[in-house]
Amino acid sequence: EWAMKWQKKGELEQVIDQSLKGKIVPDSLRKFGETGEKCLADYGVDRPSMGDVLWNLEYALQLQEPVVDGEDDDNSTNMIGELPSRFNDYNNNHGGDTSVNVSVAGKGRFEEEDSSVDDVSGVSMSQVFSQLVKSEGR
Repeated sequence: EWAMKWQKKGELEQVIDQSLKGKIVPDSLRKFGETGEKCLADYGVDRPSMGDVLWNLEYALQLQEPVVDGEDDDNSTNMIGELPSRFNDYNNNHGGDTSVNVSVAGKGRFEEEDSSVDDVSGVSMSQVFSQLVKSEGR
């Protein structure tokens, strides 16, 4: 409740450990705080799924990583590459299905995946969360 009080005021940086002050990107902290706030919603239907929580935390980490790596100019918002031309014709080649599974394979490069994002059979949660430790993510 104490941290959420600061989150609602927009001053979550007030609860940061002194040794970390000035080292956390404000946008990363904001996304982290928003994710925590959503997880603490009063009603279960208002809370995000674990997949959404994981995605939001990965995004917050990506916002922070350029500062950790010393690459302030190369963050996730200015390194978005263009989709290869083969994706332009994807809709025509797949019977009008507009759902495309895409994963980031490197800075600004996309590759098509064969498996569905929602298919988690045979994947343990430790494998999923271990992706957070790796700097390249999923």
